[in-house]
Amino acid sequence: MRIARTMLAACFSLAFAGPLAAQETGGFVIRLGVDTTAVERFTRTPSRIEVDQVGRSPRVLQRHYVYDMDKGAVSHLSLTVSAPGNPAPVQTIEASVTADSILMEVRGGGPAQNPHVALPAGTLIFTGSSPWVMYEGLAMRMTAQKADSVRATMYFVGAPGPNWLRARRIGRDSIEISNEHQDVFHARLDRAGRILGVLPISGTGKFAVTRVPTVDVSATAASYAAREKQAGAMGALSTRDTVRVADAGGAALWIDYGRPAKRGRVVFGGVVPYGEVWRTGANAATQFRTDKALDFGGTVVPAGFYTLWTVPSPSGWKLVINSETGQWGTQHDAAKDLYTLDMSVGALPDAVERFTIGVETRAQGGVLNMDWDTTRASIAFTTKP
Repeated sequence: MRIARTMLAACFSLAFAGPLAAQETGGFVIRLGVDTTAVERFTRTPSRIEVDQVGRSPRVLQRHYVYDMDKGAVSHLSLTVSAPGNPAPVQTIEASVTADSILMEVRGGGPAQNPHVALPAGTLIFTGSSPWVMYEGLAMRMTAQKADSVRATMYFVGAPGPNWLRARRIGRDSIEISNEHQDVFHARLDRAGRILGVLPISGTGKFAVTRVPTVDVSATAASYAAREKQAGAMGALSTRDTVRVADAGGAALWIDYGRPAKRGRVVFGGVVPYGEVWRTGANAATQFRTDKALDFGGTVVPAGFYTLWTVPSPSGWKLVINSETGQWGTQHDAAKDLYTLDMSVGALPDAVERFTIGVETRAQGGVLNMDWDTTRASIAFTTKP
């Protein structure tokens, strides 16, 4: 993609940065396709990391992080979330990290909460996919140790427990960053292990990241807020939608799915790799319910509740119907696949920005269509009496 080549070129120009200073500042620009979704600026010393961030989804919010560090590990986190132009915080989090747990006080939107989660010593702490300077700390540690890989424990604030995070060297100046959620990124580093740029490879977190010397967070927040006031909130990056069909040859159908957006990206063969099982949308797995048995070209799927998965390819797709429901979209259990069906593929005259599932009803059944970008994948069915 043009975006990828441009970012890698920018990374190359920074690849010979000097040694670490006692205090460093820098910033990151986070994009999803052509859309900038957040920016963050950081100041780092051996004992403290401060981050100012503004993000656009689901609405414009600023975040101020203060990480107190003790021998490279987080000992305390303070987070204040606020709306631009409003000094009253939307949420505050004070978290003390001990040798075996994190103790939090969360205020905002109701009574104070005090969750307590067991964590091993040295756990990296994030909210969502940020701040990126915390991922950089792992890369710098690996570089300083001259290691080929390093594995750490990570914790997303609000999660019931920790997950793993791994960095693995894949080139002289590049690493792969992966996590338990099956997000995979490739990052370009300078000699000290600073992250210069990040490209998304697979998983839910399709964010690209570019390092910049500095970023004016306040000005960016004001710009985002003005845009939101004029055009409305950006909303969720991948919206959730429901298809309800009352009568497809006598069958009532229900489909619940996530709707990612194209955002200027190459979709099939890019965002969605060919030849791999796809969640058929975004975030949680796509769920499907029918109250009548459906005949897909000789394969009869009984009435029931399922998840729908697909395997896209340029010449034809596979529709995979799975018996497990309620899982996240990266948790495909092939052992629970029930049916694998052929889908036809055609070209749409105009690009569809958001992934869309629809059902064309017919007297004896219908056609299930999946549209995104300029591709339509379809499969016809008849309803059994």
